[in-house]
Amino acid sequence: MALIRAEDGIGGVATSGWPGRSFSRGIADAVTVLATRAADADAAATIIANAVDADHPAVLRRPARTLDADSDLGDIPVTVEVRNLPPPLVLLALERGARVAERLLSRGLIRAAMLRLKGQSLIVGDIPVTPLLLDNAVPGLR
Repeated sequence: MALIRAEDGIGGVATSGWPGRSFSRGIADAVTVLATRAADADAAATIIANAVDADHPAVLRRPARTLDADSDLGDIPVTVEVRNLPPPLVLLALERGARVAERLLSRGLIRAAMLRLKGQSLIVGDIPVTPLLLDNAVPGLR
């Protein structure tokens, strides 16, 4: 959950990750980006989610065209499943994505990003972002 105030100047929020409706080359469960412009948030979420990555037998990939014949990604491998990963590898993958998020932040393209993988999170930026766990959710909001 992010506390966004009018004075923060956030005009766009976007989330990307391998389980979403679009293909991802990375293994992030979710990368949520806050930016001044919606288009910047959308592009950055995709770029960062692709950077959250690691090579491991628990990561299963397939060529995009085998999943969708019309995909413009063709033979590029996309993530189709992420099984259990060793905790140090989860942290390494998150740190890879965080480095990309920090570069985008330093260029003024994003304001904040929260990266999630296998129950772990990393936050980059200056907007207060707090992971909302379903066990701690506000009553009525599920």
